[in-house]
Amino acid sequence: MGYSLMIAPFDFAGHQKIAARQFFDSYAFFELTPKQAKEYFLWYMDEIPNRLALLWEYMKQERPTTEPFDYSPESLLPLWEWYEPKIQQVPMTAKEIESRVKKFPKYLESEIRKNTKKFTDETLSIALDISMYLGEVVVKNYPHLRWNYRTRPKREISVYRPVIDGLNHKMTFETSRVLFVLMLKSAKEQDSMRLYNLYQHWASKYFIPVKAQK
Repeated sequence: MGYSLMIAPFDFAGHQKIAARQFFDSYAFFELTPKQAKEYFLWYMDEIPNRLALLWEYMKQERPTTEPFDYSPESLLPLWEWYEPKIQQVPMTAKEIESRVKKFPKYLESEIRKNTKKFTDETLSIALDISMYLGEVVVKNYPHLRWNYRTRPKREISVYRPVIDGLNHKMTFETSRVLFVLMLKSAKEQDSMRLYNLYQHWASKYFIPVKAQK
């Protein structure tokens, strides 16, 4: 049985309400209005418990002895180890390649055309749910951090997207974006420590509050 896709409350960027396609499209959220961004964020937050339950049940089918999610950093290890072999890419159609070329600046066209593969919807959907779990691990271990979305600056890459806010240096942690980077790396070479190491890197640099200067 295939993985249940997360269906968004409305469509944008032509992704047929498939949330994973929306999240992993770098420019899709630019199409939202502030009102839509708020609606989308509230829907996303309501969906987190459902999606994490689905993710756990799906993983449990294949690994019955795996411990339940406990929101510890260490729980990211078996989760990524299980997910990595599931990362699949398929060839893009000529129409899809041309559509991607139009979304990016002209100077990137040659590089965009070199990439002729895309991740499957199931690969993206599981990754989106893992990104939700990653975010929950962060906010449960660092209570001063929170889920949020920003409406400014309007062309900032994370605008209107659900992110973890409250980090030092006024940064945000966009879990879906970092998951996409990990997917690209693991598609080339698997590393079961990759997600855990990423968490530890951000924790050491950005999650802990900066002490006020005396």
